[in-house]
Amino acid sequence: MRIDSVGIVLAGGRSSRMAPLNLGPGGKASLEVDGMACVVRVCTAVRTAVARVIVVAAEGQPLPPLPDGVAVVRDTTPDGGPLAAIRDGLVHAVAGSTPPRWAFVASCDLPHLSSSIVARLLEVASDTSAAFVVPVVGGHPQVLGSVMACDLLPRVAAAAAAGRGPRAVLDDLAASRPDAVRLVPENDLIDIDPALRSFDDIDVPDDVARLQRFSKIPPSRH
Repeated sequence: MRIDSVGIVLAGGRSSRMAPLNLGPGGKASLEVDGMACVVRVCTAVRTAVARVIVVAAEGQPLPPLPDGVAVVRDTTPDGGPLAAIRDGLVHAVAGSTPPRWAFVASCDLPHLSSSIVARLLEVASDTSAAFVVPVVGGHPQVLGSVMACDLLPRVAAAAAAGRGPRAVLDDLAASRPDAVRLVPENDLIDIDPALRSFDDIDVPDDVARLQRFSKIPPSRH
């Protein structure tokens, strides 16, 4: 466990593409995969690697019982998108007397997120002192399963106020401070997550059935 790190789990998305499943006010956070709510699965994975976990949820959004010690912060900008939620999580994270250096940021719809992946990405951040450590899976930067330095809060807040998203922060930082960004290729992660299931997210109803089927297949052995 890294005492210099915090987890920020985003739970307040509108999940509009999941409307056919009638998820209710809890959204994807309360959706169960393998008998456990997504937000609980993500919090459980993250909390083994960091000192504390913060869930950012919409105002009035019901949440399932969370693991002990998980704090809940409510969105200050309704429907402000993921970057506004990350800002709210960072504000809460750095408010204490000993603010953390790193934040592992994840959406709540990564039900198979591995605690080993969380630990590996935090290790990369610590070893390289990069401000934004982002895994690249299938050719796409996974900004909602990444590590950012908590001192990026002013940059995050400014981008959120302009209505931009997490990818914009990554692109802007890569352009202005290339050495502050570390993209982690798949080959650096497959030793601990061979199928890279940690980054299987839930965007549409078919993803739920796919993940449920996959979970019944024994993991590959290498």
